[in-house]
Amino acid sequence: MNDPLIAWQRLRAGNEHFFVPVRGHRAAPPEDGPQAVVFRCADAALASEIVFGQSWGTLLDVSNWGHVIDSGVLATMEYAVETLDVPLIVVLGHEECQAVRAGMRAWDEAVIPDGATRTVVEKVMSSIVRRGVGAESIESVSSAHIVNTGLSLMEKSPLIARHIDAGRCGIVCASVDPETGRLRSHATI
Repeated sequence: MNDPLIAWQRLRAGNEHFFVPVRGHRAAPPEDGPQAVVFRCADAALASEIVFGQSWGTLLDVSNWGHVIDSGVLATMEYAVETLDVPLIVVLGHEECQAVRAGMRAWDEAVIPDGATRTVVEKVMSSIVRRGVGAESIESVSSAHIVNTGLSLMEKSPLIARHIDAGRCGIVCASVDPETGRLRSHATI
């Protein structure tokens, strides 16, 4: 499907299926706010609510390709932790991640792409170096990148680090198998 009009029509039709049943019956947001903020890779096949079996509004979902922490991601994470008192950040990767594959390809071939993709590839390669893993397996590089992203959230945000030090927030670094939906935990902070 390469036609933007057809894509928009499908989205609008989907909204009609969604909107009609919930009009006037939408559940109120949880009184306690979101249970967690999930920072996930944008090309993951499963939505966070599906992965964790949660209802609408219980998770604050943040995604971009390859878990790149930029000012928008960091501001959202800090808002969740400070203002919404979210007790948990989940860095959620997935198997067969194309961002990780691009980073591994750049590592192996010593060729870094142009454009914004370069930032993602550099972050993946940095994870290989910082976590001290070999670039032979996508599983080991994915795990290293997910853990490195969790640690980077603390390094880049003194606010998040303070909440973690005080025991008011934690970080779980995990991945999901899109075929089975099974979670694999890589680290907890």
